[in-house]
This record gives sequence, C-alpha cells and structure tokens, in this order.
Amino acid sequence: MKRVWTVISVLALANVLALAGLVGWLQISGRLNRDRMIRLRELFAPTIAQEQKTTEETQSKQAEEVKKAAEDAKSQRPPINAADRLELSAQGEEVRRQQLASLEKQVDLLRASLARDNAEVTRARDQLTQDQAAFEAMRKRVLDQEGSAQFKKTLNTLQDLKADQAKKALKEMLAMKPAPTGASSTMQTGTDLVVSYLNAMDSRSRGKIMNEFIQDDPKLAADLLERLRTRGLAFRAPEVSAK
Repeated sequence: MKRVWTVISVLALANVLALAGLVGWLQISGRLNRDRMIRLRELFAPTIAQEQKTTEETQSKQAEEVKKAAEDAKSQRPPINAADRLELSAQGEEVRRQQLASLEKQVDLLRASLARDNAEVTRARDQLTQDQAAFEAMRKRVLDQEGSAQFKKTLNTLQDLKADQAKKALKEMLAMKPAPTGASSTMQTGTDLVVSYLNAMDSRSRGKIMNEFIQDDPKLAADLLERLRTRGLAFRAPEVSAK
C-alpha cells in the first residue's frame, strides 16, 4: 500500500512539474501573461450551458430593444391627414403621367426612326433595281459588240497571227483612247477592247499571247489577267467561237 502511494505521489509531482514547465515556457516564449491568464479564467469559469443561456438572454434583450425602438419611432411619427393623403396621391399621379408621357415620346421616336429606315431601304432597293437594269443593258451591248461579224473577223485574224505579233497588235490597242469601236460602243478605252478580244479567244491562243505579255511586261500581264477574271464574273456568257 505504501508503495502505491509512493507511485501516485511521484506521478502527481511529475504532472505538477510538467504543468509548471509548460507555464514557464509559455511565459518565456511570449504566449502567456497576466491578462491572458485572467481571460482564460473568465473563459473557463462558466459552464457551456451557462454560457449558452447568457448568449440567448443577450440576443433576446437586443431583439426587444430593437422592437421597442421601432415602436417608439412609429408612435412619434405624426399621422397623415386627408389633405396630405390627397397631395401624396396627386404627386403619385403626376409621376405616373410623366412616365407615360416619356414612354409615348420614346414610341414616337422609334416610329420616326423606323419610317426613316423603311424609306432608306426603299430608296436602296429602287437604286439597286436601276443599277441592275443599267448593268443588264450594258452587258447586252457588250455581248452584242463581241458577237458582231467585224469583231469575230478581227478576233480570227489575231488568233491566226503568231503570238508575239498578236501581242504587239494588242499592245498598240492598249494605248488607244477612246477605243476605235464607234461612238455607240460601251468600250471606252483600248484596254476594254483588248480584254474583250482576250476573253473571246480560245484558251490555247490566249495562253500563248499572255505568255508573250508576261515575258515583255509582267505587271501589264497581271493587270490584264485580273481584268479577265473580273470580266468573267460580270459577263457569264459563252465565248465567241474562234473559227
């Protein structure tokens, strides 16, 4: 029995020394001071149930104070008499009237904008119709020009020439302005005439002549090729037969 008490005493002393060492370490490391000791004692003094009850009482008291303050503010507010009610109603009606007038103004502006847009669309449609009619008329005149007997005769002559000779003849035509095709022709420049001849040629003759242009003047050849490309997009019609 004496030995048991000795063991218990030793363990108790060891725990006390460990606790003292922990407190000393906390103080030395700057983690514990007198104020913190007081706060720890206050923290662990009440039980959890007591702390919860105190919190609930505090919250209930705060809610009652807020409710009482709202009732006091309501009781201090002067009552609204009939005249004030009428004035507030009139003010509300005026606000609604102004809002309605603003909406009506916005609707009028939208209608005016829509009318302008419709007029612009109509004008653009009419202009497009006129442009299409003018384009079709010009297209017909150009195709008629390229389908004429004289045009075919000159075209056949150019294709019968050697490529370098045909290139020289076409290059002379490029310098002509206006084109020597008559006052009623749609071809305004020698370039228009040359592109028309190249467009109407068979691919073999056109390839040989364009090769001569490329060797002589690559920039001019590129311009003629681009004009041929855009002409092909504008005038979709079978080319005139070479023979």
